[in-house]
Amino acid sequence: MATPQRNDKEYGRPVAGSKTETRGRFAGAHISQEVKQLCQIILQMGEEQPDGTSTVTFRRLFDRMFLDRYYRRRRWIVGGTLVSIAVITMMLVPPPRAIPLFFTENVTQTRRETDEVTGLKKAETESIQNPSFTLKEPQMLSTPPPTPSIFTYVEEPPVENEMKRFMTALSTQGAVCSDVRRIGGLPQGPHGAPRPLGPDGMWYVCFDEEVHLESGSCIVYSFGTGDDFSFDEKMVKHGCRVFAFDPSMGKEDHNHSAGVMFYNLALSDENLEGQKDPPPINPFDRNGWKTRTLNAILQELGHDKREIDILKMDIESDEWKCLRHMLSQGTLLRHVRQLDVEYHVIMLTPEALRQYYSIAKWLERQGFRIFHSRRNPYCQECWEMSYINSNLVKLTLN
Repeated sequence: MATPQRNDKEYGRPVAGSKTETRGRFAGAHISQEVKQLCQIILQMGEEQPDGTSTVTFRRLFDRMFLDRYYRRRRWIVGGTLVSIAVITMMLVPPPRAIPLFFTENVTQTRRETDEVTGLKKAETESIQNPSFTLKEPQMLSTPPPTPSIFTYVEEPPVENEMKRFMTALSTQGAVCSDVRRIGGLPQGPHGAPRPLGPDGMWYVCFDEEVHLESGSCIVYSFGTGDDFSFDEKMVKHGCRVFAFDPSMGKEDHNHSAGVMFYNLALSDENLEGQKDPPPINPFDRNGWKTRTLNAILQELGHDKREIDILKMDIESDEWKCLRHMLSQGTLLRHVRQLDVEYHVIMLTPEALRQYYSIAKWLERQGFRIFHSRRNPYCQECWEMSYINSNLVKLTLN
C-alpha cells in the first residue's frame, strides 16, 4: 500500500476500514455524548441571564461532573467487591451456614438516589432455608426541578410567624465592610424641631478599598430628597457627582448646588409624563408626576454603559414595586454597586409580610448582601438597609 503524501486529501487520516479508523469513530461518538451531557448539566444548574444564556461557576460544575462521577465509581467498586466476597463465601462454606450470614438479623439496604436506609425484618427459619426473591422493575431517577431564574419573582413558602422571619432577614449581615461611614443627616427636624434620638436623614456607605469609591469619578443617584440634601452634598465633598430626584417638592429641574443636579421626576416601574392639563395643585398628587424606570434614567443621563456607585432610595413605600421591576429587569444587578434603601413595612398581614420577605430574598438571590441595617428611630415601620452588590464589589461575605 502506498504511503499518503502531504498533498493528498487523505493525508493525516486513518486508513479506511482499519482498526484506527474504528477507534476514532468510537472516540468521536463518546466525546460528542460527553459534550451533550455537559451542555444539559449547564442548562440545569446554570443561572439564566437576560440575554437567554446560562452561566455556572467551574466549582459547581466540577462538583457535579467529576466528583460525583468519582464517588459513584468508588461505590460501584466497593459494591462489586462485597458481592464477590459474598459469592466466594457461599461457594466455600456449606449453604446451611452461609445463608444465615447474609439473610438473618437486621440486614440493611441503601437506595443510592435518596440515601434512605431501610431495615429488613429478621427472617423466619422457613424463609432462611428457602429464600425467595422478587424482581422489581427498576425505578427511573427523577429529574431535579429546574432552579428558578434569578430574574423571576419567587414567593417564599408561608411560615407561622411571618414578621419574625422578615425581621430576622433584615437583621442578618451578609457582607463585612470595615469602613462604614454615616453620611448626612440633619440634627433638627422641620421648623427647627429638635431630634432627641439623633440626626435623621443619614445613610451608611462602605468606603473599603475593595469598593473603589474613587473621588472625581463616582456617581450617586439619590431618589427621595425632600428638603434634606445633607447626604447629597456630603457625597459631593467625597468627590462624587450626585443626581437627585423628587417630584413631591414641586420644583423644576435645576442645578441645586455644585455637584448636585436635581430632577423633577420619580423612580417607578413605568415611564409616564404625568397629568399636564390641568396640572395638579398639590405636588403630592402622583397623577401629575413624571416617572421613569431606572433603565430609562440611565439611558437619558448617558449612564447606561457604566456602573452607579451608590443608589439611595427613600420613596415612601414605592420601593417595593420599583425593586420588583429592577430585579426582574436585572438593572440593579448590572449597574448598582451599593444600594441604600428605606423599607416601609406598612402592611402587616401575613400575605404582605411574605411578599416583603420574598423581595428581600430576591435581592439576596441576585447577589446583594447586607453590610448595615437599622430601624429608623423616628419611624417604627421603617428599616434603613445598606447593601453591597457582590457581583461588582468583592467584599468578604458571611
